Amino acid sequence: MSLCPAKSPCSSGACLCVSFKARTDYAVGSAPNNLAVGDFNNDGHLDIVAVNEFSNSVSVLINTGSGSFLAQAVYHVGSTPVGVAVGDFNNDGHLDIVTTSELDNTVSVLISTGAGSFLPQAIYSVGSLPAEAAVGDFNNDGYLDIVASNVNDGTVSVLLGTGSGFQPQTTFAVGSGPWSVAVGYIDGDNYLDIVTSNYDANTVSVLRGTGTGSFQSQNIYPAGPGPIGVALEDFNGDGHLDIVSANLGTTTVSVLLGTGSGFQSQTTFNVGGGPSDIGVGDFNNDGHQDIVATNRNDNTVSVLLGTGLGAFQEQAVFPVGSVPIGVAVGNFNGDGYLDIATADDVSDTVSVLLGNSCSA
Repeated sequence: MSLCPAKSPCSSGACLCVSFKARTDYAVGSAPNNLAVGDFNNDGHLDIVAVNEFSNSVSVLINTGSGSFLAQAVYHVGSTPVGVAVGDFNNDGHLDIVTTSELDNTVSVLISTGAGSFLPQAIYSVGSLPAEAAVGDFNNDGYLDIVASNVNDGTVSVLLGTGSGFQPQTTFAVGSGPWSVAVGYIDGDNYLDIVTSNYDANTVSVLRGTGTGSFQSQNIYPAGPGPIGVALEDFNGDGHLDIVSANLGTTTVSVLLGTGSGFQSQTTFNVGGGPSDIGVGDFNNDGHQDIVATNRNDNTVSVLLGTGLGAFQEQAVFPVGSVPIGVAVGNFNGDGYLDIATADDVSDTVSVLLGNSCSA
């Protein structure tokens, strides 16, 4: 299945089109909301973890190495989990899992055994209605930390890692209704910064890190109506990270190009109905970063191929499961083409689209 808006052939492994094999769906828990990928059993193949809102669980799908996945292994987490991220929190060489639990106002941390299984959760308090989480070393001490977005508080909670657990939260103000959160080096000072999508305010907030685990006051930039998913990537190759948000209240994504000291005004690009999450990667191997958005109203994903100048081609649309919310990107079968996984809220599945070569 390929869509080639430019009707251009492939050359040297790069195309101006994008192609995926027929999708495969995998059963997970009830109402999967979000996904993350990582090699949980250290076999060299990327696995998937889905967070199940109504099951109070995560489902771990272990990759067979060919881009197919074993039946889910299920682990209990807090009440109404909706966000998930992965990282090696205790520096043992094995990836661990963190989830946000809306009704508990907590995050749950599952420490890996190294064999693709996980210990029972450890629980830490955060703000009110935590939606999503991201990880990074915010104080440069060699241990990964956690940031969670708190929808009801208009804050993010930062939990500094100690290697054996996490310190109590410190909160920082962002915009109203922060949902998604992303982490990256925005201003070139080697201190990790935080970006949130503020659903109620139609903005994104940027918190610049100080390198000590604290953050400067937010800078606010307009985005589209109902920004919910957010990601960071350098779309125009200038060495500065850019922001992309999925605008749930429209059929668009907003791209804000970074200058190193701030962000330009948004440019919007058309996707499907109810875009809810964002993934990034080079899907056609042309050296330019592309965008994938989940369209919850259409049961599809939209792929926008980047031009390398911060602009994007017309969307290519691919069907997935029912009401896709979360998305993750990775090369699941080792063939050199990026693949897509979606969390399908109503069909209780994870849909996997394996990338493929394409031609006009």
